Amino acid sequence: MRETIEMSGNTRNIDLICPVCNTKQSIQLPVDLIANNIKGVSTIAINAQCGHSFHIFVDKNFAVRGYQRSDFDIQLDTAGTVEREPIQDLSLSAVVRMFGEDAFVHAMHSMLLGQKCVLYGSDQQILKSLFINFIEIFEREIGDSADALEIMSKDEYESINPVMYSNDLVIDLDFSVVKVDPFNDKLKLERDLLKECLDVKDVEAQKNLFKEKIAKIFLYANVILNFINMGTTNFKDIKKAMKQTNKNIPQKDLQLSYEIAQHRYKKYLK
Repeated sequence: MRETIEMSGNTRNIDLICPVCNTKQSIQLPVDLIANNIKGVSTIAINAQCGHSFHIFVDKNFAVRGYQRSDFDIQLDTAGTVEREPIQDLSLSAVVRMFGEDAFVHAMHSMLLGQKCVLYGSDQQILKSLFINFIEIFEREIGDSADALEIMSKDEYESINPVMYSNDLVIDLDFSVVKVDPFNDKLKLERDLLKECLDVKDVEAQKNLFKEKIAKIFLYANVILNFINMGTTNFKDIKKAMKQTNKNIPQKDLQLSYEIAQHRYKKYLK
């Protein structure tokens, strides 16, 4: 059921480029409505000044992350109203099933490294649900990578020159398969982490544990990144220093954190 909300209070401008005609334009979005969306990502339907209509995902930082059907409809030429349609909050195991385990692990690896991941499929409602639930799981970790995750219809993807995404992770959600894999890695550390969380019987506890583990790994990765920035790049030296501070850090967590830090450091240098 849709909820209609009047546009009032503080608003924020977002600059857009129409995907149909490439016209630059800006829209105003209600700050409270976007910032307080519990899912972390709002789906907006835009009737643009250029005359075209399109849909965008906007996160709490007002970064545009993709295109889909709308939770909110905003009229730019009249006093706007906002329509909200709730999105189902999926469990971790449900998200993994809808992705397919192999595809989910690859998408997880892509988010951790800050590498672009493209999801495409035919069912737009499934795309929207997976996109929002996946973003919610990794919300803190991809806050600095507004373009880390992109979704599109199957027809849209097939109309694009494949070279455009040849260096990115591409997942076909219709068949739960990885179409383009830039990693060439079995991703054992990520698979083990996911399995440990899914082995928890309580469904809500599964997602909470997963989020906690990802947050800790990112914390370790930031510490390692500081070592790298200061000139210490050898993993054994970094591990020894971190173990002196906390001897209970799991070896596999340190290994994954080191990989994340290395990749992001190289990305920052480009």
